[in-house]
Amino acid sequence: MGRKQEKVRFWIPAGILVLLFFLARQMPLYEPAPEDPFTGTYWYNPYGNVTPGGQWLRSNFHAHSNSWKFITNGKDNTVGDIVTTYDSLGYDIIGVSDYQHITDTRTVVPATGTEATKNRLFIPVYEHGFNVCKTHQGTIGARMVYWNDYVLPQTRSQKQHILEQLGERSELVVLHHPAWMGGYSKKDVRRLSGYDLFEVLNDFWISEELWDVALSSGKPAMLIAGDDAHNVFKPTDLARDLTMIHAGAQDPLAPEDVYRALKTGAAYGIEVTRSVARGSVVQKRACLDALPVLQSCRIQGDSLVVVLSGKARQFHFIGQDGALLKSVPAGADMAADAAGSAHTPDNAAGVADSAFYLLQEQDRYVRVKIALPDSSHIYLNPVMRTMEKNKKPPMPPVRKRRLFTIFDT
Repeated sequence: MGRKQEKVRFWIPAGILVLLFFLARQMPLYEPAPEDPFTGTYWYNPYGNVTPGGQWLRSNFHAHSNSWKFITNGKDNTVGDIVTTYDSLGYDIIGVSDYQHITDTRTVVPATGTEATKNRLFIPVYEHGFNVCKTHQGTIGARMVYWNDYVLPQTRSQKQHILEQLGERSELVVLHHPAWMGGYSKKDVRRLSGYDLFEVLNDFWISEELWDVALSSGKPAMLIAGDDAHNVFKPTDLARDLTMIHAGAQDPLAPEDVYRALKTGAAYGIEVTRSVARGSVVQKRACLDALPVLQSCRIQGDSLVVVLSGKARQFHFIGQDGALLKSVPAGADMAADAAGSAHTPDNAAGVADSAFYLLQEQDRYVRVKIALPDSSHIYLNPVMRTMEKNKKPPMPPVRKRRLFTIFDT
């Protein structure tokens, strides 16, 4: 009897230790990332290499197929349906971001596809997350699926752990619809690190305010926009929010060129007007083809000068804490006067193709939101203060708390 009691006394503490060990492996703790606004004597301009006439790629990295059948919303879409529909809309990059599954779209070629569509660039993506609060992430350039998640409402350390693991398995990590259902709070985006892109524009939720919180705390997360399409046969699921990526002069393009452009910020988002969102594929294609593109975004002297290939209705310059720094109504500003540009506002039509903002010493970052005549909007990535010339400010490193550094999580 005494020997049995000794065994019990041994195995209970041993079992508790083993349980604590595995719990520790599942719940690493991380230090909060510093909340330091961008500083430095230089300005980082993500559009420094963008010149008039450059190629822009129409892209969507967020759409769902029927890979999980009736389990997820997307059961009516085949991969072929998605590729064919977005091909008809003139998209250059078509990403199928199925949950926990990398979908290879290279096997699908639209029947009417041209040689260009048959050789379309394939970017492996998927959406991570199966938790109750829609704390989801996108992975771009995904090499493998990460299967762990925390199903219940997540702590900041748990969110950081997921971001760290996804970063090890993909080229770029995206916060998907971050403001939706409280998936990421203001405190989260200030204190988390290790995310590259911020899905500001999403069919379900616009996270513009939350993006400003992240930028204001010194997190250089670049914008991305996506339809989050679950039904390509529903007009309002398509071509609502898209990303335009500057392709540069490389021919042919490689996936690495796309990753570099997204990470450095040589891209911008478009939010189409609601009336167009309800239109047919043909009507949407005509609208997208007619939209102006960014010709240049330059820092000339102390001025940030933005030029489009067509007319805009209004330019908004937005800075630290989301403050509106300057709003330029149609015909009220002349970038030509400040920059010596040949682009001048058309006062009679009440629209302009350019605007400028005089950068101030107290500005930490400045981004531009442009309203187009049809009420669509263009969202540019910010210019940011930086310590090193032509270098994007770094994302703060991820640091585990000392107690948990002995665990390989």
